[in-house]
Amino acid sequence: MMIKFISHVQVPANNLDHSIEWYVKFLGGTLAANFGDFAIIDLHEGPNINLWKTDDKTTSTFTVNGKPFPTIGIEVEDIEQVIHSIKDSGSDYEGDGHPVYDEEGRKFFRFFDPTGNMIAVHEEPKR
Repeated sequence: MMIKFISHVQVPANNLDHSIEWYVKFLGGTLAANFGDFAIIDLHEGPNINLWKTDDKTTSTFTVNGKPFPTIGIEVEDIEQVIHSIKDSGSDYEGDGHPVYDEEGRKFFRFFDPTGNMIAVHEEPKR
């Protein structure tokens, strides 16, 4: 197979500068490049996030049976720290502000970036 890996995901940003600041400050990313129309955020492992400046009323979030779903999922080491950071950012999030657990002990939390793109974070159970 010729495919190596997913190098990046692309999401819209209604205010590019504000989105860059948010991804760096609250998700711990690094600004790898800013080309004016789009910016590259390096999350240090996995694909980069490319933020595309747009005036369109759009997000990357999609629905399944009316329920919103994220296009970005990020594994984290400390979900409580991420939740605290997201709450500090003033961003919207799902539920009561606590992680949801699955049957195997994984923790999940879903929230929205400044444009309204849904992001999910999860923490694997400690073994």
